[in-house]
Amino acid sequence: MDAGVIVLSIVVGLFGVASAVLGFIAEATKLTPHDIDIVYGGTCDYPPNAAFVLSLIAVPLLAVEQIIVSVANGCCGCCRPQHGASESKRVIGIISAVLSWIAALLAGGFYLNGAVWNAPISGRGETWCRLLKDGYFRLPALLSLAATALGILSYIMLRAQAPAAPALLQQPPAREAAAVASSSV
Repeated sequence: MDAGVIVLSIVVGLFGVASAVLGFIAEATKLTPHDIDIVYGGTCDYPPNAAFVLSLIAVPLLAVEQIIVSVANGCCGCCRPQHGASESKRVIGIISAVLSWIAALLAGGFYLNGAVWNAPISGRGETWCRLLKDGYFRLPALLSLAATALGILSYIMLRAQAPAAPALLQQPPAREAAAVASSSV
């Protein structure tokens, strides 16, 4: 495997795994019913917590990871001439790149929604104070890992060389074959 492929895979992998780890930590530190103070008059007081900041940091990490892969691929493999990749590997690379962006956008949306729900604010709750369900930040963390894996796969597929055609045995023309045969006798 080419050294450039290995370096890019490591860099992209670090960004993607960091985003996922922040998502898992945000899951562990998100607001719980015991964290929220209900003040007289039904006002819900949401204290500052780490999940808010962690989810806001995870989004740019994931975005940088996607941008690095997209630039290296040449806009999902469509804007750069193929590097000798076979047609099937090129199609797999393009599909992987598109799916990687879809997973990253979904993860980013979930991270931002989780940040909004964990924002340190005071608000009037009509009959209840809003909270995220358990496991909410696990989904964007897993989507971050999927986006990273698909991005690396797309880069590898678009950089892969097509298998070399087997060398055909060349037979000399008939006159040269006759001359070679008569000289060896």
